[in-house]
Amino acid sequence: MSRTFFPEDAMTYYIRTATPADAPAVLAVYAPFVEHTDVSFEISVPSVEEYEARIRQKLEHSTFLVAVDEASSRVVGFAYNGSFRERPAYDWASEISIYLAPEHQGCGLGSVLLDALEELMRAQGVVMSEACITSSNEASVAFHAKHGYAVCGEHHACGYKLGRWLDVTWMEKQLAELPARPAPCRPASAAETERILAAASARLHKK
Repeated sequence: MSRTFFPEDAMTYYIRTATPADAPAVLAVYAPFVEHTDVSFEISVPSVEEYEARIRQKLEHSTFLVAVDEASSRVVGFAYNGSFRERPAYDWASEISIYLAPEHQGCGLGSVLLDALEELMRAQGVVMSEACITSSNEASVAFHAKHGYAVCGEHHACGYKLGRWLDVTWMEKQLAELPARPAPCRPASAAETERILAAASARLHKK
């Protein structure tokens, strides 16, 4: 996937499709959430090899995006979607995840990243976007609500990490009309991906 270029002095970030080679940079963003917070329910940081495999799997069936700081060329965030449940009747629902390094939060990057992910999900044929959030993570709940997600359920004390029992809140958003006979989902085409990511980068260029 090629990236769209803009003048260096006018652009802070760009968004592109991840590759397995991004695994170390993505883990640099993700590891603090695993080690020091209950934002992620993982207990130990995945290996680079394991995360390379995760990226490959997402690219085969759905989408994995990275946000890159223009000045340093460093990955500072990522977002992806993937299987909601295994049985085929769930194929048109997809679970999302989005992470930004703390120093890059609050500047609008997360909104553009999520919007680009949702556009690519629509291109895949996904109609329902699902988000599973640690209930105490009020900032994430508010962020998703701002983007049209509604609470659809809660599981109580279903996780234990860092000495606490944790609840999770499920939020969802309908991305498209519900077709009477939905076509099988598929990865977005190269042309669709190029168009959507160019539009996302243009939004960041204007900020």
